[in-house]
Amino acid sequence: MRQISVRACISLVLVAGPAHADRAGDALSAFARCAGIALPAERLKCFDTAAQGLPSPPTKEEGFGKPPPRRPDEITQIRATVLDLAKTPRGRAIFVLDNGQTWRQIDGDDTDVREPPPGKTMKVTIETGLLNSYNLTIEERNGLIKVRRLK
Repeated sequence: MRQISVRACISLVLVAGPAHADRAGDALSAFARCAGIALPAERLKCFDTAAQGLPSPPTKEEGFGKPPPRRPDEITQIRATVLDLAKTPRGRAIFVLDNGQTWRQIDGDDTDVREPPPGKTMKVTIETGLLNSYNLTIEERNGLIKVRRLK
């Protein structure tokens, strides 16, 4: 039971958002310290005190439903070279990249992806899209391909 309450408190800290990273980190340290207290009453008092340091959710209606702001260190795109291009039985492309990642064209995207000419390498850029989606563009080609990461 104690582990569940500690995990619940830690998850509250993690949901606090990147804008409050320092306060959330401080609160996480406080929660970790509280977890080591043996007496239940003292531990609860410690958790209550640590929870007071958490930021409160937005109270204005205009902030409701807006995505959280991007963190300054958040990666929004990668560039890579395709080492291997394969096709699924349904004709969707599978991209094996030089960085070790594997991406697959989603079933809802029917773009025909063709092999590069002999001797040419395929360079791609993968960017974040709307609603947690990813868009792959091939250098020197028009359009984008909706993909999801396999590996």
